[in-house]
Amino acid sequence: MSDKKYWENYYKDLDKYNKDFLKDNWMNKYKKIICSVKNNNAIDLGCGLGQDTQWLTENKFNVISCDISSLALTKLKSIQPNANTMQIDITDDLPFNSNSIGLVNANLSLHYFSMDITKKIFNNIFDILEPGGLFIGRMNSNKNNYIDKNCEKIEENFYYNKLKEKHIRLFDEEQFNSLIEKWKVIILNEDKTIRRGREKYTWEFIFQK
Repeated sequence: MSDKKYWENYYKDLDKYNKDFLKDNWMNKYKKIICSVKNNNAIDLGCGLGQDTQWLTENKFNVISCDISSLALTKLKSIQPNANTMQIDITDDLPFNSNSIGLVNANLSLHYFSMDITKKIFNNIFDILEPGGLFIGRMNSNKNNYIDKNCEKIEENFYYNKLKEKHIRLFDEEQFNSLIEKWKVIILNEDKTIRRGREKYTWEFIFQK
């Protein structure tokens, strides 16, 4: 369910797409909270081309940039030669020690899975964070009009696009409530951004272990 083929093709054809997302510095508004973390070891899950990696690095975090796509990591290294990269599938167990990480960022990288797998990922992130550590990121809102005739419904708010060979999950607040029982909610806001030339509704979140 990791859609690896889709992502390799996406990064192969990336020059065809509007890359306005590289200027989407969504973390700026939460800088004071994010930079209050004492342990500056950070993981950027689903890092893509590394715009969040760059922001975190500029704000004194030691970042490991992780993605399922080897091509994404190669392109990231061409932009940030000193980036520390790791190819992983986030549906597997995360290869980091328990209680060792201060911050995990997952920006638009966790809305592709069933709820069971999403809960597993949340639990794995909880495990690697030290007490007081932060889990931050964004996920698709169900306000986005992404579902069309090519989409097959798998479960509530979770679909498979047969044409693109890609899974899609859309979140509402109730679904978040089923994921964050163990977490302290610092931020959970629904907001709007521009991505690839169109409006995109997202849930922005900061959770604390």
